[in-house]
Amino acid sequence: MKKLLLCLSLTLFLNSCAVQVKTVDLKRRVYEDVPLNTILKNEIGDRLITAGEEDYQDALRIVETPIFKMNNLDFPYKKGDLLPLSGYTVEWLLYYNIKDIEVYNGQTYFLGVAINKKDSSIYPFLNMEQIGMGGLKTKKVDGFKTIPDTFVDNNCSNCFKQEFIYNGKVGTNLKFVYREYINDMARPAFNQDLQYDLNESNVVGFKGLRLEIINATNTNIEYKILSSFNKIK
Repeated sequence: MKKLLLCLSLTLFLNSCAVQVKTVDLKRRVYEDVPLNTILKNEIGDRLITAGEEDYQDALRIVETPIFKMNNLDFPYKKGDLLPLSGYTVEWLLYYNIKDIEVYNGQTYFLGVAINKKDSSIYPFLNMEQIGMGGLKTKKVDGFKTIPDTFVDNNCSNCFKQEFIYNGKVGTNLKFVYREYINDMARPAFNQDLQYDLNESNVVGFKGLRLEIINATNTNIEYKILSSFNKIK
């Protein structure tokens, strides 16, 4: 009974006592960064198409926020910050950066933005074990605004990526570089130089990728992507 009364007495917060936060994993999708059957222009050394896998998650972007505190802790996020959906409770969807989880006086805590599952209301929140009596606390803050967005993990540890790069023209021959990245996105796992004779065909390709060459010089290329790389299995 005493614990219940303490919960009801915190009028500045919408409280939930003894809240269990469950984590949300990133989702994975296959992407390509250029449209099919559209005339495109690039220069030598440019990637003509990049395709692969990426980890992503629904997110909220903060578009307006005043400076405020929650239980004497500064709200750490500012205008423009992107918060992925990282956890949930029975009542709330929780948007926060896992890397921003902190320890204060021996207690693990994190702040972020919560969406109520029932009415879609949005509030800043603080989650800390044993703060007051413990649990998740949300707070109404005038002038606090967010918009839906998407978070993409640029440090995916086991994603696969493919690139096709224009490498110039010699006579009627066009040169390209194909690269594959696995795990370490900073270093190609596979690299191959390719050359095609325009006298044979103005359609070139590799591993399912097909490009129609409209015009090419030693510095520029104009082309269409007819089909992307074979889908990742």
